[in-house]
Amino acid sequence: MNYRTWLVLAATMAVGCAVSMGGCGSSDGAASTTMDGGDEGGGSEGGGSEGGISDGGTCAMPGTTCATSAECCSVNCNLTLKICVAPIGTCKAGGTACTVANECCTFVCSGGACGSTLCISDNKACTSNASCCGGVCAGSADGGAGTCTPLNGSCRTSGNTCATNGECCSSFCNSGVCSNQPSFCTQTSDICSTDNECCGGVCTKLGGATIGTCKLPVAPGGTQCTVAGEVCGAGADAGASDGGIPACGGNCCSRSCAPYALTGVDVCQAPSGCHPTGDLCRSDKDCCGSAEDPGGKTNNFVTCSKASGASVGRCDNGGSCRGNGAICKLASGSCNAENNCCAGNVNSDPTVCQQDIVGIPRCTGVGSCADAGTSKAGQVCSSSADCCGLACVPTNVTDGGAPLVCGATCVPRAGGCTTTADCCTGLPCVIPSGSTSGSCGGGGTGADGGTTPSTDAGVTTCAQYGQTCAAAGDCCNGVPCNGGRCLYPQ
Repeated sequence: MNYRTWLVLAATMAVGCAVSMGGCGSSDGAASTTMDGGDEGGGSEGGGSEGGISDGGTCAMPGTTCATSAECCSVNCNLTLKICVAPIGTCKAGGTACTVANECCTFVCSGGACGSTLCISDNKACTSNASCCGGVCAGSADGGAGTCTPLNGSCRTSGNTCATNGECCSSFCNSGVCSNQPSFCTQTSDICSTDNECCGGVCTKLGGATIGTCKLPVAPGGTQCTVAGEVCGAGADAGASDGGIPACGGNCCSRSCAPYALTGVDVCQAPSGCHPTGDLCRSDKDCCGSAEDPGGKTNNFVTCSKASGASVGRCDNGGSCRGNGAICKLASGSCNAENNCCAGNVNSDPTVCQQDIVGIPRCTGVGSCADAGTSKAGQVCSSSADCCGLACVPTNVTDGGAPLVCGATCVPRAGGCTTTADCCTGLPCVIPSGSTSGSCGGGGTGADGGTTPSTDAGVTTCAQYGQTCAAAGDCCNGVPCNGGRCLYPQ
């Protein structure tokens, strides 16, 4: 197990039952175990099939006692409680009611209930559709045993056995099984049942199928950078500390690639406030520099590029200059970004490009923050770069978050947020894909008109990336405490 993963597990174990959505303390649907070996704590070392869970094998459901993660269907044994717990999301135990396979820890939903054995991997012998990780058991020509048909022919969807991270659509092989939870959203190409669980906001299903694979939205003229939540840099192979962090954020639309708190896997971080060029959006108001954004400029507006009838698209390039919130080049930095903020040129005025609370350089017309303190509270903003250390948060959560205003240094549970960095220690920002309106820890009505669940999924006892800190030990994954927030220096 690498050092980064160990730190995450130590923090996650301290949360105990709060992180165990699979039914902490319940043995409902428990199955006996035939596995041995494996990583104690569900680390992300690339797993390997040796010592991992076998195809269709019996495994222990959440709530059942365990000694190693390899015994658990969720591949996650809480060594403090000595029980199998759900991984990051809300997978269901055997015997629990279900409608689709990816609700279940085993990726098997049969007869309206989750199965107690792990799904059968692609191209292995099978007797029913429900038993296969891809949901289809193709019959043989001679009427004999069928074969599980891959849901994705180019990579292994979650639930399949694996030996390396690179084999999995999720880029995360956890103790010999492809896991769908290296991040706060499901990776492009991996198994899904709804649009909103996907990092790209689109779940494509064939015919009357209940499961499909995550896709990125069609966005005419959009920039093809890596959207928030998707694995970046060295991903689960990053090793200790920041060894896998790419310079200048790599290909992330947000220009920030850093570890997801609960796994230590490097993912593109969601930016504060409005969304920059290439990132997801639901309407123009989600994009930096749009006509509805305070940093937008007439005849230069950014729009949300979407295919006809689509609910999610990507922010386009806009006009000749970049409105407030757009990614820019710091006067003191060497990262390759544009130096054409509408507020001015960074060479003549360094204050027109400043870092937001996630450490991302953003165009701003705020001026010097040296003596601002909390005086920005309540003022309209495009990103937290306009707020001089305060969060930039939604005021109208039923209308796409607009307008955004400068809020507190950290937002408590159920308060409005645009990114996890807005929230107080350990709380994630629960937010629909592409939206600029979420809530810390969940709860309330989201920008898509639906309610976001109040949940302890993703909660940690350490400060997640971008959240406030007093010392390095406050931060998850060994991230340094940099200027009062958990950040790697740009």
